[in-house]
Amino acid sequence: MLSFLLFPFVIQLEKKQALPPFQPQITDDYGLDNFDTQFTSEPVQLTPDDEDTIKRIDQSEFEGFEYINPLLLSTEESV
Repeated sequence: MLSFLLFPFVIQLEKKQALPPFQPQITDDYGLDNFDTQFTSEPVQLTPDDEDTIKRIDQSEFEGFEYINPLLLSTEESV
């Protein structure tokens, strides 16, 4: 019975006509206002690279992939 009641909503989702039940208010580039400070105040810890794991990854999967974080670019490089 429940799937029958959800069917019209699924159709709206597919057509991108359904409104989300919650729309967060974003006030800056990071949008951290919606997360508890318990999590956002923790120090950042990067995962250490394990050379053995990296060597086992098929690097051909990344062939042609290129990404540069725009936050790392200076204004001179981005022109």
